[in-house]
Amino acid sequence: MSGEDIRAGSLVLSIGQVIRPQEIGLLASLGHSQIAVYRRPKVGILSTGDELIDIGEPLRPGKIRNSNSLTQAAQVALVNAQPVMLGVARDSERSVRERLQKGLELGVDLFVSSAGVSVGAYDVVKSVLEQDGKVKFWRVRMRPGKPLTFAYYKDVPYLGLPGNPVSALVSFERFARPALLKMAGHKKLDRPQITVKMVDSIQSDGRESYIRASVHREDDGYLATTTGGQGSHMLSTLVKANALVIVPEGIFSVEEGEYLSAIMVDWPVTVF
Repeated sequence: MSGEDIRAGSLVLSIGQVIRPQEIGLLASLGHSQIAVYRRPKVGILSTGDELIDIGEPLRPGKIRNSNSLTQAAQVALVNAQPVMLGVARDSERSVRERLQKGLELGVDLFVSSAGVSVGAYDVVKSVLEQDGKVKFWRVRMRPGKPLTFAYYKDVPYLGLPGNPVSALVSFERFARPALLKMAGHKKLDRPQITVKMVDSIQSDGRESYIRASVHREDDGYLATTTGGQGSHMLSTLVKANALVIVPEGIFSVEEGEYLSAIMVDWPVTVF
């Protein structure tokens, strides 16, 4: 019957709505071959440090493999943004500027770096940002992920993540992911959160903490079990986790059986 599915004058799609296969089909049925959309943000991914080597190289004393850039590229791709690999900047202001200039020439919308924003003698990124841009904040009260910087480099927003791999990944999740979704026109920016009952106890240092945990459902609700050591270098316990359990600021210990909120990072894998 005419008008049974969509009445004349009704709103078909809203601004910010994700275009899935069913939206494509609906647009086609209405005779729309083109619509205005947000373009995919381009994200310049930079790693810093003389200690970094390529993943194919054998380890040597004082060296670590450059895993962060690949991790962040995958995180960028998960929100349908476009990763632009800028390589590794060595521990000099000149090297950092060369890599950032490459990003400007490629038209990136956001810089994301790992390491180089702490207080070490060779952490030069913050110095470059202070000279050539504007640092908005430096360090946040969270665990993992304290040494985090937000700045502008020649008018392009810059998010400097910590160097430790779990800190970088969790900081990206909390800061970069919602920013990229916002840049791409999404309305829903946060992952699902649920209330969970802790199976084991947790110790914290009073900062808002994100604890790697495995969450599953039983008859009386959702149960969360920590996946092992919570050191910021321990990626294996993040691989085993499907959630980040939030220990609020000011809480130093959580006992078995207490309830907390959990961010479900793998339930479901979706951006809308």
